[in-house]
Amino acid sequence: MLPIPRHPLDDLLGIRYEEVSAGRVLASLALSPRIHGATGTVHGGVLAALAESAAVAGGSLSTGEGETAVCADTQMHHVRPAVSGTLHLCAVPVHRGFSQQLWSAEVFDDRNRLVSCATVQLLHVARERSGAGAGRPAG
Repeated sequence: MLPIPRHPLDDLLGIRYEEVSAGRVLASLALSPRIHGATGTVHGGVLAALAESAAVAGGSLSTGEGETAVCADTQMHHVRPAVSGTLHLCAVPVHRGFSQQLWSAEVFDDRNRLVSCATVQLLHVARERSGAGAGRPAG
């Protein structure tokens, strides 16, 4: 079981977490036509959601008492299209400060080829201001 609640978008997209810690998040996503864009490849927004969700999951474990992490900015760079198989993500913190964090995420295909890379900026906010609580994670 994860140390933080899952976000409903994780379930909608089918994101699976293999490891969630303050120092690294490993996740995977099985590709299917339901998450493809008009070109028949995985939609870039799905890749951004994967990176952001992973960074928030790990980043929330590095916040202060009564705080959580929310995404302030995501910068994506798509290197190659992906159509089928499973995508594998590794996200790690680049900077963890008092009020914000910076995470780097890389997404690879089944052949270990880079598909996308992202930089995700997180802000630390009071849990009650984030909308998290009552079993609902921040996002």
